[in-house]
Amino acid sequence: MTQTQFKQIATYYDDLMAGVPYNLWVRYIENILKRIEHSPRTVLDLACGTGNVSELMAEKGYKVVGADIAPDMIEVARSKNSDVEYHVQDMAELDLDGRRFDLAISLFDSLNYILDPNRLAKAIERVGEHLVEGGIFIFDVNTEYALAHHFFDQANIASNHYPHYVWNSEYDNSTRICTVNMTFRVVEDGENVEFKEVHLQRAHSLEELTMMLTDAGFDVVDIFHAYKFRRPTRRSDRVFYVARKVI
Repeated sequence: MTQTQFKQIATYYDDLMAGVPYNLWVRYIENILKRIEHSPRTVLDLACGTGNVSELMAEKGYKVVGADIAPDMIEVARSKNSDVEYHVQDMAELDLDGRRFDLAISLFDSLNYILDPNRLAKAIERVGEHLVEGGIFIFDVNTEYALAHHFFDQANIASNHYPHYVWNSEYDNSTRICTVNMTFRVVEDGENVEFKEVHLQRAHSLEELTMMLTDAGFDVVDIFHAYKFRRPTRRSDRVFYVARKVI
């Protein structure tokens, strides 16, 4: 599968995400694990990007392997010279030579980037093949409410913090695909440089995801409104899934 997103922005991705509270995301994952009484030692971080969560998990003592479809993002992750092992892998074709993990995670709405439902089902199946019996898969998705209500529309053009950016989104109700036109401005060698990326996300329904997980041999343990421990509502913008591999 050709990867066309997270290319030029990869070099500046950590600067772009500097305000993201990665520690809070990791703490939420660990609170979920405590809640379901699961104590993993090995972690597979899928769509790991530049490895920010992978690195934090490794610092906490987990044995972490990261994988991402974007070679440019993995190049940045590997440059951090940590003990985390990184691979360039398409989740729908995931193959780590039969290795199995106690926990798989995929954060920051990465599964929304898989536009074809059949390919998403295959990705979930491949995740299951890389988990031990009883292993846990935790992931989050942007909901249709978020994509349809332009939650992606953002701008940072006035601060001293680069990259500057303007994002504008369009949502297609028939395909449930959100197209995000991203314009970035960075400073290279004292000069302003502008580039664009177009990102696509699909709104996968909770019913679709539940069926895909069940078909792949998972038991859906919980579905949470993001960062909380309550069920999502029709106005939830982000949802976390917690699933256990049972077959």
